[in-house]
Amino acid sequence: MVSDTESNMRVLRVCAAFVAGFLMFSTFAYAAKQEHDTASLFAKHAEFTSVSISPGGDYLAVGILHEGKRAAAVLDLETKAVKSLITFKDRLEVAGIRWLNEERLLVTMARKIGSLEMPGSAGELYAVNADGSKGKNIFGFMGVEPIAASGRYIGKLDDDHILVEVHPWSGVAGKDLQPSVMRVNIHNGRTRELTKTNIRGATFLLDEDKDARFAMGMDDDFNLIFSYRDKGKIDWRPVSSPFTKDVSPLTFEKGKERILMLAPDPETSVIGVFSYDPLKGEAEKVYVHPVADVTRLYSDKEDQVYGVRIDEYYPEFIALDSSHELAQVQQTLLASFPQGYVYQTSATENRDKIVFVVSAPNLPARYYLFEPEKKKATFLLDAYPHIDPKMLAAQDAIELTARDGTTLRGYLTLPPKSKGKNLPMVVMPHGGPHARDMWGYDPSVQLLALEGYAVLQINFRGSTGYGTDFRDAGYGEWGRKTQEDIIDATYWAINAGIANKERLAIFGASFGGYSALQAPIVDRDLYKAAIGYVGVYDLDMLYTTGDIETARWGDAYLDTTLPDNEADRIAQSPARNVDKLKAALFIVHGVDDHRAAFEHAEALRDALDEINYPYEWLAKDGEGHGFYDVDNRIELNNKVLAFLEKHLN
Repeated sequence: MVSDTESNMRVLRVCAAFVAGFLMFSTFAYAAKQEHDTASLFAKHAEFTSVSISPGGDYLAVGILHEGKRAAAVLDLETKAVKSLITFKDRLEVAGIRWLNEERLLVTMARKIGSLEMPGSAGELYAVNADGSKGKNIFGFMGVEPIAASGRYIGKLDDDHILVEVHPWSGVAGKDLQPSVMRVNIHNGRTRELTKTNIRGATFLLDEDKDARFAMGMDDDFNLIFSYRDKGKIDWRPVSSPFTKDVSPLTFEKGKERILMLAPDPETSVIGVFSYDPLKGEAEKVYVHPVADVTRLYSDKEDQVYGVRIDEYYPEFIALDSSHELAQVQQTLLASFPQGYVYQTSATENRDKIVFVVSAPNLPARYYLFEPEKKKATFLLDAYPHIDPKMLAAQDAIELTARDGTTLRGYLTLPPKSKGKNLPMVVMPHGGPHARDMWGYDPSVQLLALEGYAVLQINFRGSTGYGTDFRDAGYGEWGRKTQEDIIDATYWAINAGIANKERLAIFGASFGGYSALQAPIVDRDLYKAAIGYVGVYDLDMLYTTGDIETARWGDAYLDTTLPDNEADRIAQSPARNVDKLKAALFIVHGVDDHRAAFEHAEALRDALDEINYPYEWLAKDGEGHGFYDVDNRIELNNKVLAFLEKHLN
């Protein structure tokens, strides 16, 4: 199954790719960039991902794109020579890589299933030496001890064993689906179950001694359940919590029987860091921002959290432990790279070498090595070496007030060198809807900006990032107040003189695809063109199609977030209201979409055909919830640009 040895020619090709990556803005690389038009330029996947340094600091492990598949390479840090290439045969690819010690790595595998273009992880784990030898499937249905379950690495027990959170795929008559924690030998793949909780779908938390003693899951009604195991005991028992939803356990606090977790502040609903006592069922506030949720955590190899990221407008690092060495490193790096945001990906055991990545809207991910004692940062490679940051557009945070007084925040990207006035504009509502837009590199946004369009993104009510009250305000309002927020943001851009009111389009994916059709129904005369990409178009169909309804808590989730009566669901379903449309339409969908099922696009198409409403159509076999194949992505980009050119110019 796995290639432990590679031909010299294959290794030489990988070496050549890395040499090109390490030569920043070489003449060859720049010339290659110029050969691509924007449609193909922004359709390509990242060449390099997941750069991490070995515990002893001798090697780098890098996720690479090799012969059209995800693979991993191990480099000698000193010479940059390729020590090994880790690649899989047939439909298997590398999904993630992690150093277990200086000699051995853990690889999470992904595989293409059926006709799907995008590989997905089935929780299969593979261990291999840094030199490419002694590779072994250590967990999964192809493992040494085959198991019909997905595994997730949750901790290193010692140099020979890791701890894996195990989620069975099926049981007998719906039973025996309880997750467990297994000890897995990283050399021979032998496993041993250490504990099992009675909470279906649970995730586990390890204490300082690497013992799984806290678990959190969800019941059929979409409510959280906590379970706890006393130190030295076998049995799990339920424990109470002041939080019922929106909790993410982080780590046991060092030297304490307390757990750090992300949870909503009872006073403001903003998600912050709390210290939870499972024995008393009480929590104390550690850090909560006045407005914005914590969006990222910074922790060391012992899982001790030293800082958080906040994204009210632009990303901001907040040190929770300013004395922590890595918190001080973070502050130094942020000051040294003001053009982007910094995230540390890995460090050696003694922290004398740290790999970090810098990125910004107009700076795709760029990896560096930092040596604190030398105060020296060395460039490693670009994730997207084919893209010249000099050609990209900047992005600004915006704030506006909706018609009912609600504060909305979002982002505006203007074409490079434009004066920012009277521009054709594309509004891009995000997916979810319980997600958010953040300041950062987005190939779709850059594609449009480089073609002369202003791009507006707004975090409408129903979005995450600004407290659970703001998110919950979108429940039942998918097609009403949420769309009014998107529309109000559009008028804000018009009134500010940024957008030409005669040259407006709306383009989104998933829930954004829904909004791309629903907003022109709510305001018939505003948008000249609309592009719905893998969208949901009939709210009642969510109860019968897609993967949400297959989850245990799927119906409870839909009952909570959708309108609670059929009449409102029909009124907020684009496929049921096509007679209200005036915009030109382009419908794009993956035939094998398991989230927003293809039936949604078919229902919209049938409704449009019934009234002879014109539209453009693009459907691709093998594609799921978003196109993955590069050729399909290029075709999509070209057709989007042609459609906008036709209707906005």
